[in-house]
Formats: sequence, structure tokens, C-alpha cells
Amino acid sequence: MRKRMALLGLAAAGGVLLGRKWWQHRREEEAHVSQSEESYHQSGTRILILGAGFGGLSTALKLDQQFGPSDNVSILVVDRNNDMLFTPLLWTVASGRADPDNILIPIRAFQRGRHFHVLHAEVVGIDLENKRVHTSAGMRSYDIPVIALGSHTTMPHLPGLEEYAFPFHTPADALELRNRLIDCIEAAHRTSDPEEKQAFLTFVVGGAGDTGVELAAIIHDYVTSGLAREYPWLVNHPVRVIVAGRADRILPTSNPKIAQKTRQVLESEGIEIHTGTSVKAVTATTVETSHGTIPSHTLFWAAGTTAPNVVKELPVHHAHNGAVFVDQYLRIPTHPDVYVLGDSAWAYDSATGNPIPATAQAALHQGNYLGKAIATVIRGGQPEPYEFKMLGHLVLLGRQTGVARIGDVTLTGLPAWVVWHLVYLLRIPSMTKRLQLTLNWVLSAILGRETGQIRLQTGTPLHQKMLELQTT
Repeated sequence: MRKRMALLGLAAAGGVLLGRKWWQHRREEEAHVSQSEESYHQSGTRILILGAGFGGLSTALKLDQQFGPSDNVSILVVDRNNDMLFTPLLWTVASGRADPDNILIPIRAFQRGRHFHVLHAEVVGIDLENKRVHTSAGMRSYDIPVIALGSHTTMPHLPGLEEYAFPFHTPADALELRNRLIDCIEAAHRTSDPEEKQAFLTFVVGGAGDTGVELAAIIHDYVTSGLAREYPWLVNHPVRVIVAGRADRILPTSNPKIAQKTRQVLESEGIEIHTGTSVKAVTATTVETSHGTIPSHTLFWAAGTTAPNVVKELPVHHAHNGAVFVDQYLRIPTHPDVYVLGDSAWAYDSATGNPIPATAQAALHQGNYLGKAIATVIRGGQPEPYEFKMLGHLVLLGRQTGVARIGDVTLTGLPAWVVWHLVYLLRIPSMTKRLQLTLNWVLSAILGRETGQIRLQTGTPLHQKMLELQTT
């Protein structure tokens, strides 16, 4: 009853906050006028934003607040996708509590009623010397560029890793995770060999950062809670979920108290934590680590990201993962009119000297800063150095449990779970998606989660034709 009341309370609070956000959004739409790409080319100051993720869009939205239609400033946002993936909520898709389209927001919805234009195209190259960008839709020149092209999961050159490991970065990956878990349970159900059955019911996660930890928790939760209704025999067969990380603790870049609390919650659920452990090789039936071989048919990879090639190819100083080193104003030191943020940047907090984490929270914060900083520069002023203000740390750890640190307060269990959902529900920049998510979360809590498989047939002739059209 307590959990049911918590869910109803979450829905009620969400409804009030959603209504407030809707009214604010309507007032903003009425106050702005959309811009065309033609006006971008004719403008006195052209700001070209590459990437429409958290960093790129937050920069565009903040710039929109700084300049109006009467200003001689135009903004063009370029992205290869026509939607923005709200990655913090990818877990709800993987656990059968939401649909992929619930966390995909059309980019042009941000353009509507605002003072910037969106171009759906792939960024092919960046010419810093001649101030132009080559895209799949042609060349675009700029006066001020903002590089916010993000990152993608990197697969080290380990035997069998690229062939057998499953990444987790996109909605397709989330659906494939569900498919894989169900496939393994079906295979375990068919075999009478106890060792083979256990191997199918053993899932290894490579990486003990935020992604790896939450991934392990979601896998355990979905198998033991989401699928248990369809596969009641699982009650008598232990499911092993193992987290393997090279660092000496999980969540190595987070607050130690958060890391310790998270480990306690995971281990209380039966999830095995192998710190100081590296994955060495993968086969169809085993995962070889620095501490031994684990019989398992499934490895999910969540360790490490790399910058896209177009960022790596820039003739500037790069970090080990290809990100660009930037100064205290998020500029490339050798090109002070070029700004880089988010996962594409290797930035340091000007107040503490610590590296900025590659998180959605940091990208949003940097985008808000850059929008104001660029406006200050255009008006002839000098912006303040960038300082990262950590609002908190949220970790979802399965069914109605989690860990949250807000300021000096640390929450665990159901309160942390509620905070996690409320924060991200308000952060997703679409009223429609907020309503869809709230409805799906409540329905999944009452009726149960989605336990069917969705197979994406990516190799069909029609799919290949669509890919060709997107790149021509």
C-alpha cells in the first residue's frame, strides 16, 4: 500500500509540475518568431552549433533568450538526427517501462517559435582556418562555431569484444538488451544441463561507472521482477549479474559516500561487484577477466567513450579519448573564437581545477554558460570563467530503489527512486513526452512491464535505402 501511495503521489506531483511547465512553454512560444536558414546566411553574426544533444540545444536555447528577431545575430543548429535522445531515461526503455519514442524529442519542436534554425545533416569536416563546416547537405560558413558533437561507446581491441559484446548507448541498444535477456532465459529453459543453464543466466557488465552500475541494476531488476511473472521457474534458479571494473571502487569519479551506498544496495540485491578487474577476452560462452574466466553467454559493455572522428581530426590538442582540450572559457586555446562543450570537450573547472565529468548535467550547465558567454562576447564584454556547479548525483538501482545525493543530503531506497523520476521528468524538454512517460510509468507499475521482444530488421532493402537518402 505504501508503494502504491508513493506512485500516486508521484503522479499527482508530476501533474502539477507538468501543468506549470506547459503554461511556461506556451508563453515562450508566443514571445518568439522562428528563423529561416536564409536569414542565417544574411546575418551579421552567424553562430553555427554542431550537435543537438544536451550541450548543443541548451546553448541554442540560452542564445535564443539573449537575442531577438531584431538583433543582427542568427543561429543554425546542425545534427545528423532529427530527434534528441534523452539518455538519462534510456533505462526505462530497457526495463520495459517506457517506449523508445517516449525519450526521443523532435529537434524541430525546439525550433518552433524560437530564433534559430535546424539543419538535418551529417557533419563531415570542420575547417577551422577558413571558418566553414562541410556537411552532407553542403558547406556552411560561420562566424562563431560551437562544437557539441558528443561521444560514442568505444570498444577496445580485445579478443572477441567487438564480435560478442553488447553496447548500451541508443534506444535500439535498449531494445536489444531486452531481447538478449529474453533469448538467454528461453535458452536456459530449453537446456537440461545445469552448468549451461547457469551460463545462460549469468550476465556480465564491463565497466563500473554510472552506466555500468545502472545497467547491472536494470538487468537484475528486469529479469528477477519484470520477467518472473512469465518465467516463474526463475525463482528456483539463481540469476547472476556481475559488474567488472578496473578501478578500485565503483563510480570512481563520484562522491565516495555515493559509491559506498550504491555498492551496498547492489550487493544487497545479490549483484556481484568485481573491482580491480579487467575484461581480457570474450567468447560465445565465456568472459575472461584478469581474475579468472566467467561462464556466460552475455557481456554488456559500458566502459569508456570516444569523441567522433570529425572531432578527433581537428588540428588541435586532444585528450586520450579524442576530446578537445579547452580553456577556462570552453574555447580552443589556439582558436579562441571556437567553443567546444559536452563530451567533445576536455574541460576543467576554473574554481577547483578538477576535470568536468562527461555527463548530461555537465553538458546542460556548459550550454547555459556558453549561451550567456557568447552573447557577452558579441556585445563587447568579457565573460566570467566557467565554473561547474554540481547539482547532485542520481543513480537508479532497480525496482523502487536508488541512491541520490542533493547537496549534503544522501537519500536511498524509495525516496531516491522518487527523486530520480521527478528530476528527469522535469528535465525532459517536451510536455508531450512528460505526459507519455508519466502514463507509462504508472501503467507499468499497475499492469506490469513490457516483456515482449521487438526485433529491429535493420538489414532490409528499405532500411538501406533510407540510410542512403540520409547521407546524400
